[in-house]
Amino acid sequence: MKIVFLILQFLIAGIFILSGVSKLFPIEPFEVVFIDLGLSNWILAPFIARIIIAFEIFIGVSILINLWAKKTIYYLAQSMLVIFSFYLVHLLFTEGNIADCGCFGQLLALSPLTSLIKNIALMLILFVLPKKDWLPKIWFFVIGLLIVSFVATFLLNRVGLQNVPSKSLNKSVDWSGLPQTFYQSNTTIDFTSGKKILVFFSASCPHCKNAAHKLSYLNKENNINNVIIIIASKKEDNLNEFITSTALNYPILWMTDNTFFKYSGGVLPSIYYIEGNVVRKKWTGEFFDVNELKEFITYN
Repeated sequence: MKIVFLILQFLIAGIFILSGVSKLFPIEPFEVVFIDLGLSNWILAPFIARIIIAFEIFIGVSILINLWAKKTIYYLAQSMLVIFSFYLVHLLFTEGNIADCGCFGQLLALSPLTSLIKNIALMLILFVLPKKDWLPKIWFFVIGLLIVSFVATFLLNRVGLQNVPSKSLNKSVDWSGLPQTFYQSNTTIDFTSGKKILVFFSASCPHCKNAAHKLSYLNKENNINNVIIIIASKKEDNLNEFITSTALNYPILWMTDNTFFKYSGGVLPSIYYIEGNVVRKKWTGEFFDVNELKEFITYN
């Protein structure tokens, strides 16, 4: 029986640790959850996401080494599973069972119902596991492990300077060097008129992927009509992987030559708000001011 309990202990500890670490890279989809639920804004969400991940890792490692802290870890673990389960029920009713709950980031896709069953199983396993501490000076180790978990989480994926504002420009640009037809579509684009937002990504740029997750969230209802994504990629497979992994849901222009860098300015990601041939605003980097950008977005 001891072997069974040991296996269950390692299993539940591993799930907590894996759940935390897998959401770190990329962390943006997890950050968006708190914005989507109305619990946070774009500035605080990165901190909330990392705090929860740190607690998951802390709980997992504590269970792994039998650091129950007089059942405190047990109650923390059960509470976290209950909170996660409430979210899964919400997700099940609002988006259905086809949604990915994001419990393991992009490492493993689980439906809300499957993840809910997993949580119930984990709660039952936690209930039957022996919870006997074996380390002396328990609280010294608890506090130390908690600090290490938080420091490691924030160092592994650091919080950048959020909401970097745009630069105001009034620069005329000839966009004729860009592709005139959308990727996998016969639809053409007219750059000489109208108000548009051009977003320049490279398929190999991790900062671009982080920014792409934010943009995907903004178009969750698929009703934005003036954002165009320009992606540089030598290979179509890499392009498709970028689009799929970030769930990009905008018209896309694909570029394979160095003309891309002429327009992007060499700093990625780059975002331009244009009125015909004139660039009015420019944002660079993954931490662009989302709320400011939204002022220039138009909807169907």
